Amino acid sequence: MIEELRRFIRHPSSVPIQVKLGEQHQQRSLKDVSKGGLCFSSPKPMPSGSLVEVNILACKPGFKAKGIVCWCKTEGNEYLVGISFQNKAITYALRMVEQICYIEDYRKRISAKTGRQLTSDEAALEWIQKYAADFPALNE
Repeated sequence: MIEELRRFIRHPSSVPIQVKLGEQHQQRSLKDVSKGGLCFSSPKPMPSGSLVEVNILACKPGFKAKGIVCWCKTEGNEYLVGISFQNKAITYALRMVEQICYIEDYRKRISAKTGRQLTSDEAALEWIQKYAADFPALNE
């Protein structure tokens, strides 16, 4: 039911990210990403409205942007933190990150299912051929 209330569909991911809030730096894994922002788990809560810097090095070129903590909720022993981005250029760049997440997930699924080890470039080529045409447009 909560999923139905979300404005954008979120896509699972495990891409490593760096998050900076003031002088605090965290190295975390991206939990999911959507057109509207991203989510990650944190050992400490982050106040809603806080300005954070997000750096995703898995992309070439890397993704670095300032975002706003739009929500933070408890999940087990950690906190889920939702970050939103308002700038259209950042939203477009986040779309590229979203595709990278899909490709990384594809690479891991192929490895688990078939044992075939793909490089990131090989996985990207295969994913593009199979799925890029079905990837939703940014304005949807």
